[in-house]
Amino acid sequence: MLWFNRFKVMNRLVSEVSGRVALFACCFGLCVSPSVALGSVNLQLANLKQDMELVSRELAGLRTEVELLRRENAQLRVSVEQLTRRQNSASGTSQSLTQQVDARLQALERRASQGEKEQIALRKNIDKQLKDLLAETNKAISQVSQSSSSASSSSAKTFSSDYPQTGFVHKVEKGETVSSVALKYKSKIKWIIDANQIGDPTKVFVGKELFVPQQ
Repeated sequence: MLWFNRFKVMNRLVSEVSGRVALFACCFGLCVSPSVALGSVNLQLANLKQDMELVSRELAGLRTEVELLRRENAQLRVSVEQLTRRQNSASGTSQSLTQQVDARLQALERRASQGEKEQIALRKNIDKQLKDLLAETNKAISQVSQSSSSASSSSAKTFSSDYPQTGFVHKVEKGETVSSVALKYKSKIKWIIDANQIGDPTKVFVGKELFVPQQ
């Protein structure tokens, strides 16, 4: 049962990664509007999602295999207990069954250990892909920002990309301002202004969706 729970944790890991990818997609969609700059990013997101689906199917297969081994182990234990209660002359058979149980337990232990190693390798691989994707997206954002800056006049307001890339979306409610939103979620006013490229912080209307960076 312990190893089955580990595979449940592996399954939740895949779900969490899916959530992170969805969050990145949402954040990037709000920060960058030119479709040309983000075309390659969307393609990589689709490829990463497909890879995660394949991993989910593999984990499901491992979980089924562990469940089958667990059932076989339970059946063998029942057989051993029945032979022990009868106290007949089949002590040699009982010992053989015990050895089979131990062998199967060891095999299950090795299989679970291998699954744990694969989980660690999978996590590292996904983290690396997300890190590379974030770097490429930041590069695309920087290129778009530079293009917009060169096209505007020298007096136009510029925005920094020096803010946390993680956060969430908040819809402005009545009476809220940039400063109140920053205070509410323990963010920074400058982060929100830069992330959403707000030219006039006093003109934030009700219903506007703001990306709120958080560390």
